[in-house]
Amino acid sequence: MKLIFERSQPGRRGGGPPSHDLPAAAIPEELRRAEPPRLPELAEPELLRHFTELSTRNFGIDTGFYPLGSCTMKYNPRVNERLVMLPGFRDLHPYQDEDRARSS
Repeated sequence: MKLIFERSQPGRRGGGPPSHDLPAAAIPEELRRAEPPRLPELAEPELLRHFTELSTRNFGIDTGFYPLGSCTMKYNPRVNERLVMLPGFRDLHPYQDEDRARSS
């Protein structure tokens, strides 16, 4: 995958900041840039493709398997979420006696 700066081509613009009627900010001379910042120049569809591709590289519990050691295999959030929402379980107090928590 190319970096966004490697995809950049001079003159391409994907958009810009909205126009406004505000006066220019008063920036002291010693804090002003000598030249504009180096920003990538890409068309909007290219920019969207780039960030969409980056997002697919993130790990998510719904999009892939992450093989870890046995200590982490004890935690499976999707299973736990479904179990704790079962009607007979979700309304139990955490300190309820086991004998009184059993359903009849």
